[in-house]
Amino acid sequence: MHDERDLRGARGGHPVLAAFVTSLITTIAVFVALTVADGRGLQGFLHRQGDVEVPSITGVTVDQARELLGSRELLLTLQAERSDPAVPAGNIAGQVPLAGSRAVRGTAVQALVSSGASATTVPSLAGYRPDDAVEQLRMRKLLPGRRREEASDTVAAGLVTGTDPPSGRTVAPNATVALVVSTGPAARPVPKLLGLQLGKAKKLIAEAGFKLGTTKTGSSDRYDDETIIKQEPAEASLATAGSEINVVVND
Repeated sequence: MHDERDLRGARGGHPVLAAFVTSLITTIAVFVALTVADGRGLQGFLHRQGDVEVPSITGVTVDQARELLGSRELLLTLQAERSDPAVPAGNIAGQVPLAGSRAVRGTAVQALVSSGASATTVPSLAGYRPDDAVEQLRMRKLLPGRRREEASDTVAAGLVTGTDPPSGRTVAPNATVALVVSTGPAARPVPKLLGLQLGKAKKLIAEAGFKLGTTKTGSSDRYDDETIIKQEPAEASLATAGSEINVVVND
């Protein structure tokens, strides 16, 4: 059996060892706290002598970025594309970590690749005055091209009927868009009305895109009564759509 002195020795002995253990625990706690506060943690501390400054790769090509990073033992990871009018399509438009920060050798720098300036849609300009249409194009960073004229039955002469490329088409910024300007309704051949009853003549005139003008009476042995014996303009001549055709009816 152990006597009372042996028990006291087991409980109160080795004061130096106890103090050492306490000091070691305190030192480790302070060490961890300091490295965490430094922003890099224990791993960052262990690699402190192996980290490098991250270079700027924004604006360069992918191959150039890979070379710049490789010279510092860093890797390149390409992420999604993003629109950036200041960076040519295919070049680096952004990076993480940022340039000037420090990273452990072997760290992968994530990069965004520029898709160039965002595309724009050609607006609908039908019915605009040409000068107003040009302003609309410039507001969308589009360039007005050469104007061309085209007949239109629906748009008054002098106004824009459309564009080339057409409205709704997606184009790159600074693309050239030509304006198509109306010259008014197109000329078309006048139908033959001679020998027709007035009712049938009215229908034919409307179908051809004209209007019935004055209706007078006359006399002719060559045609039946109540049929048209004369018309102005004459058949097959060209006249503007919507214009009037005058007739003389045999009494």
